[in-house]
Amino acid sequence: MTRKEQKEARRKQIIQAAVDLFVERGYYGTKTSQISRRAGISEGLLFHYFPTKEILLEELINIGLEGMRMPMQIHAENGLDFFYQFASMLFCQAEKNPFIAKMFVFMGHVVLAEDIPERLRKLAASVDTIAYSKRWVKAGQQDGSIRSGDVMSLSNMYWCSIHGIMEQYSLRPEIPLPEAGWVADMLRSDKKIDYNSVILDN
Repeated sequence: MTRKEQKEARRKQIIQAAVDLFVERGYYGTKTSQISRRAGISEGLLFHYFPTKEILLEELINIGLEGMRMPMQIHAENGLDFFYQFASMLFCQAEKNPFIAKMFVFMGHVVLAEDIPERLRKLAASVDTIAYSKRWVKAGQQDGSIRSGDVMSLSNMYWCSIHGIMEQYSLRPEIPLPEAGWVADMLRSDKKIDYNSVILDN
């Protein structure tokens, strides 16, 4: 392994350790000494890569934002295909690298956590996948691939499902991820069920 490869491998160790601890203990509750210990390096070496905990947090957020921009690179055939392609790509990558699932949990915490510096909370919230996906819901409703209904609600339903699946997978990786089609089918237009006519037995 070259020196450059060693540095990159160590940097990844630090990032993975930090994500684990920030999710487990929160940003404020995590000390740099705990991060260095989890990463298997000295605290001095940690500071060589990331001079402050806030700089490390910002680096993690930027990594998370790159992942959140992934849907914007999809070239879909129709509205429903966009949501299928994203779920398929995400689940495949998460199976290969569980860190991806943890990043979903981390980014969700960062946006809501009060102990995160305001500047970084705003940075984490700067990519709104729910709002971005509205255009694909509208496109799907126009091309007949996506059910009718409030565009924002449908987009939100899909992303809540994705986040929930990723959070659970980060906790229970032994449970297989669902098929991408199962998730996309929530939006499929051919499910014409009149829920108002369904009578539940008490």
